[in-house]
Amino acid sequence: MAFEALRVACIGMGWWSDVLADATQRSKKLKIVACYTRSEEKRRAFAAKYGCKAAPSYEAILEDRAIEAIVNTTPNDAHLETTRAAAAAAKHVFLDKPIANTVSEGRAITEACRRAGVVLALGYQRRRESHFRWIRAQIDAGAFGKLVNAEANISRDRVGKIDLGSWRYTAAGMPGGVMLQIGIHYTDVLE
Repeated sequence: MAFEALRVACIGMGWWSDVLADATQRSKKLKIVACYTRSEEKRRAFAAKYGCKAAPSYEAILEDRAIEAIVNTTPNDAHLETTRAAAAAAKHVFLDKPIANTVSEGRAITEACRRAGVVLALGYQRRRESHFRWIRAQIDAGAFGKLVNAEANISRDRVGKIDLGSWRYTAAGMPGGVMLQIGIHYTDVLE
């Protein structure tokens, strides 16, 4: 029996969507068949770049039975609404981290996917990096003794771009600030 790639639609066309779409293109397990974002210009550009259909609405993606899963890179404050709708439409969801801006929304997302019987995968990629795997192995082996404290220092340049109009710099879009958006990786690794 031949393996068929899972047909996915990408929603939310920001800079991270291209990073994930590039990885998806390299995979034989996934195929991007559609995309949607509110900006028609971004939607068309993404569709042209990745050879998929630019859907006229998110509802059109949800109604398309050929689409099996959603790659969701929408802003954090849209995760609950978009993921709940995908689950109700029987679509599996890859949701970029953090799952939500609040614990209650995160639980609602988890429960919606559980009730619908769809897979919810979260984008915590740091745990797969070799240096973090090494540290995890050392902790599990007891090499550091009993841990009572952990500290993470995050220093990096994201090409020096700060877009104050971006949802990432608003209280509504990211009320937890850098801890929610970046620090969550280190919380995940240390768990």
